[in-house]
Amino acid sequence: MAEKPAPIRIGDLLIKVGALKSSDLREAMQIAGESGLPIGRVLIMSGYVCEHELKSALQAQSMMKDGLLSEEMAIRALTAVTREKQDLEVALKNLGWARKDSTQTNKLGELLLAAHVVTAEQLDEALKNSFETGLPMGRILVLTGALSESLLAAVLNAQVMVRDGKITREQAVQGIKSAQQRRVSLEQCLIDHGFYRLPTRQHVKIGELFVLSGVLSESDLMNVLELGLVNEQPLGQVLVQSGFVSQNLLDSALRFQEMVDNGALTPLQAAEALGYVHTRGVSIAQAVAEVGQLKPLPHEMIRLGELLKLAGFVTQQDIEKAIDLSAKNSALIGKMLLVTGMIDEATLHAALRCQFLIREGFLKMEQAIMALHFANRGRVSFDDALEELGWSVPTRLREEAQTQQIVTTKPS
Repeated sequence: MAEKPAPIRIGDLLIKVGALKSSDLREAMQIAGESGLPIGRVLIMSGYVCEHELKSALQAQSMMKDGLLSEEMAIRALTAVTREKQDLEVALKNLGWARKDSTQTNKLGELLLAAHVVTAEQLDEALKNSFETGLPMGRILVLTGALSESLLAAVLNAQVMVRDGKITREQAVQGIKSAQQRRVSLEQCLIDHGFYRLPTRQHVKIGELFVLSGVLSESDLMNVLELGLVNEQPLGQVLVQSGFVSQNLLDSALRFQEMVDNGALTPLQAAEALGYVHTRGVSIAQAVAEVGQLKPLPHEMIRLGELLKLAGFVTQQDIEKAIDLSAKNSALIGKMLLVTGMIDEATLHAALRCQFLIREGFLKMEQAIMALHFANRGRVSFDDALEELGWSVPTRLREEAQTQQIVTTKPS
């Protein structure tokens, strides 16, 4: 299969239509590199092009990426925009071009509009702010309150799934609507609608692996994911180009992801191992060996809701209400308890960490409940509570740069 040609860069497009000189572009690129401003903003501030010309070129470039416009037609239309001060739509119409009404794309803005998540006015304002600040449009929508972090993650996930052929565009739109109404994950909505099935084997996305290991924050991941979708680049490539991770760390993450797919590691073990590679600089083999040594036989199994009830943070009625809200899916109880205000985010994170340590045999139930109360009263992390109580666990990635070592004493 032939590779898709690389999209023409905006500066090169403006040069081809005679709106910009090569020397001016080079100077603008230097200023952009020194100032950190977007190249488009520098071109306008320097007076090399006007805002109308740049917006028309960006619109034409986007249409070319979507296969709606040939490069030849784009150049002819933009030449008319520059010389005759026409709108791009008018110039295209005069050249005999007409948009096919049935043409739909997988763009973030189009999916949001189709799902009635944002209005056309909100989208236009976000596009303008994105153009002026250089921030991704999705991040602008979150910052202005038009979109929640979780819903942005759902829409970006939908874009990836449509791109990879896992769902159709129509299924993505329905899934986004459902995710907004029910406040649950996109995957769960797609599963409930019968559009998607979870893989039979365990799998972890490369971005999730970086977040679980603490290398990336969720907001950083969403920004990079959106940039990758806009520029049609793999997530790993954008992560390296943006300076979030090194090529070596990306290669390690890909190897751990493969181990999860093969059943050699669980997603949590893979994240733990990647954290070792990132913070301590150990080899993949050494990280896997350390993770393997820390995994005893499973001990007590306890559900999240039961753990929170035993610790006195919620009642049985709270749990039943959360189950009802989560459409009888017990995996979502924690999220529902959080959304309804029965617990806060810190308590949820502490309970999830506590549940994992009980399951892996590193804590007894009475220790867990005592540590949960200690963390809640002192408003500290669950790991810090364990340390204050003198119960160190081997799975904690210690953040203190001066020690950078794992404490392997199992609590008695």
